[in-house]
Amino acid sequence: MPRQIKRPVIFTGENPGLSLFHPDSGALVVAASYWRCTYSAHGEGNALILWLDRAAAGIGEGTLTAIYADNAPMARFVTDTLNQHFGDFQNKGFPTVTPEPARFFQESDSRSYHRVAAHAGEHRIELVWRDVRDYQQVIASEMALGGRSFELATVICPCASATITFDGTPIPGEVRLTERDGRPQSSAFLAFAESWVENATA
Repeated sequence: MPRQIKRPVIFTGENPGLSLFHPDSGALVVAASYWRCTYSAHGEGNALILWLDRAAAGIGEGTLTAIYADNAPMARFVTDTLNQHFGDFQNKGFPTVTPEPARFFQESDSRSYHRVAAHAGEHRIELVWRDVRDYQQVIASEMALGGRSFELATVICPCASATITFDGTPIPGEVRLTERDGRPQSSAFLAFAESWVENATA
């Protein structure tokens, strides 16, 4: 019988993300990370973690840093433990943001497009991923985030196209599509069958 290794998992679910950049300056315009949790110590639920340059998007002044969720403790957990340490979300002020109640709607065929809509008070946010270029199982045995070490296993699907609409206004910006070791990489991606395990400390 194959040897089995059993360890406590801190999160399972999905975590598609997208970042769009200004076509001329290359500056980040919007970064969005959607979490659909099927298991955590804080229960199931959905969370959208969003940073938006309002001025660059042409919808106001300054920036927006927001967490929309239907399970605030779960959203707080994934934000503090994981998401705020991701590249495009670092030093954006997420530790002081209070999650706002939201309802979520999702549709997908998982192979060519994926759509998530969040309704939070008067706000309506829609994220769409299209043109899936690849399907890659990624296993990272030692991922350092915030002074802690995690193991991540997920199926990443880089996309060549993605859009985000905020209150009916399409946010301008481009997806960054590159290659690594002959396989496409993208700033817009789907992430399915995702699980996080925290590595034991010495």
